[in-house]
Amino acid sequence: MLTKTIAGLALSVAVTCAAAPAFSADLVLYDALDFSGKVAKAFEAKTGLKVDVVEPGSTGEVLGKIAAEGNNPQFDIVWLDGSAVMERMASDHVLQPIPGDVYDKAAFTDFGKSLIPASHAFLPTGASTTALEVNTKKVPADKTPKSWADLAHFAGTVAAKDPNLSGPAYQWLAGFFQTNGLDAGKDLLGKVLTVKSLSGLSSGGKVNTAVLTGNASVGINQDSAIFAKIAGGEPVIAVYPTEGSIALPQGLGISAKTTHMDAARKFIDFVTSAEGQAAMQDGDDTDFFFMPVITGVKAKPGRQTDVAFVHLDDKVASAHETEWKQWYKDHFVP
Repeated sequence: MLTKTIAGLALSVAVTCAAAPAFSADLVLYDALDFSGKVAKAFEAKTGLKVDVVEPGSTGEVLGKIAAEGNNPQFDIVWLDGSAVMERMASDHVLQPIPGDVYDKAAFTDFGKSLIPASHAFLPTGASTTALEVNTKKVPADKTPKSWADLAHFAGTVAAKDPNLSGPAYQWLAGFFQTNGLDAGKDLLGKVLTVKSLSGLSSGGKVNTAVLTGNASVGINQDSAIFAKIAGGEPVIAVYPTEGSIALPQGLGISAKTTHMDAARKFIDFVTSAEGQAAMQDGDDTDFFFMPVITGVKAKPGRQTDVAFVHLDDKVASAHETEWKQWYKDHFVP
């Protein structure tokens, strides 16, 4: 009997340990955004609540960590680029809907309101998009591409990110298929992305490097990454394709299994406040150059905001996420 009791107690402890979060903070944040650490510190100073910021790497690596945790998620909130991946996690019941009153407390601009998903899968905190990054020292002004179709003239010299690793890149790929048509889009990419060492890059920083000092003259890159380089004096410009630009929200989602809902609500309230938005702009890397979605918040100097957006069909994009990522990997990743 004693043996059985000890064994049962041991099993109970083991199960408890397996199910309990590995963190002791008031809130565990998974993210792949440059500003998350600064925002978390400002939130801690404001509220006294402790945030563990977990940054596995790229958006793809964050999604991989969440998938690996399965039914034992260790995060309370997740903060990523891309509406399609957030929609898919909501559909898979990894995320719970954002409560309506949380949206109501944020002073969204009309643009910000337009980014709120009907499913409430995430709350937008800012936005960007994908643009053509053109090195003005490599491409004469009269040869500057104006559309995705124009990239056919730059075959073999176009740098791009692997959507399997980059959240912004998958949002772009799904939007590219939406605006160009699936078959026509695949055909165009097959003609343009002919060098895998340029088309399977892991980050926007590597696209920047390829365009500035490598073998690429044009990049397919997040526009905030381009504006960060422009602010640093680099010879690049952002060109928005005539086919349309797909909005790329920075979204906050809440774990379906969080036990820290009150802290999650307070974090979202802080992020959408003037103080939270200021922390999101307190830096010079890519994500700090977001397009504001909160009333009264101005973009960092030099960041273009008059972009004609096309909104992504998130349900279609999330439904084809695995298929389209694999197609890209098969054709364009070394």
